[in-house]
Amino acid sequence: MSLWWSFRWQMLVIATIFMVFLTNPGRSQPQTNVLTQSCSAVNVINVQIFYSNLNDTYRDIRRQLSNNNTYFATSNLESNSEPVYVMAQCRKYMSTSDCVRCFDFAASSIRSCAAFNGARLVLDGCFLR
Repeated sequence: MSLWWSFRWQMLVIATIFMVFLTNPGRSQPQTNVLTQSCSAVNVINVQIFYSNLNDTYRDIRRQLSNNNTYFATSNLESNSEPVYVMAQCRKYMSTSDCVRCFDFAASSIRSCAAFNGARLVLDGCFLR
């Protein structure tokens, strides 16, 4: 009986080692394929103030999305002549880091709308407006 038990134990160890070294670990994917993007037709008046407000709201959105289990965030800054309203949403199954990475990609991509006062970007994993 002890010989059979020893053989069984050895096979379990070999199978475990085989599984650990020959499997690929899962990789995260922020899902940054652009599905649609649109820009407003109206330009901002003061580009410098607009970008300052936009950057502040992006920092706030990023901070909110960095909290675990937060998939939706809004921020606004109305203190100057160029008010900015930002909304971001990630798919609920995404990890926090993938959600933040998707938002970062969207925030940099949406800047192609330059100084228009409105923009919308839909990616596989998140939405930014």
